[in-house]
Amino acid sequence: METVYYPKDDQWCGTLTCPECNLETRAWRSSGMSETWPHFYCDRCSNAIQREADRKLAWDEQTQAVLDRIAATLPECACGGRFKPGTNPKCPGCGFDFAHQDDPVTRITDPHVILLDGACFFHDERKPYRVKILS
Repeated sequence: METVYYPKDDQWCGTLTCPECNLETRAWRSSGMSETWPHFYCDRCSNAIQREADRKLAWDEQTQAVLDRIAATLPECACGGRFKPGTNPKCPGCGFDFAHQDDPVTRITDPHVILLDGACFFHDERKPYRVKILS
């Protein structure tokens, strides 16, 4: 798997501090200027996935029925978990779930994919890659 490196001072890089264990974790966030694609996180780790079929399905309609159709086809993650609606990146120290402010249906149009340092991003039209943020 390819690793994509981002300098820590990149405009899309920042940190998340876990409210449970206070671990500060570097993270990369996709630009809000890009197209909105449904994206989903693994229920066990912080890996994320985007698929062209999901974008096409949700382009004109963002409803629970559309989300249910997408959810039924989401694959297992390489870690053994499963990509699911409503899941989030997790603290690498204690597993705390960095909750999103929106419900899963509203998140269909959320343009920001957040990848914690070391997380993998899977896409059906590109090679998967791991994010590494340089110190």
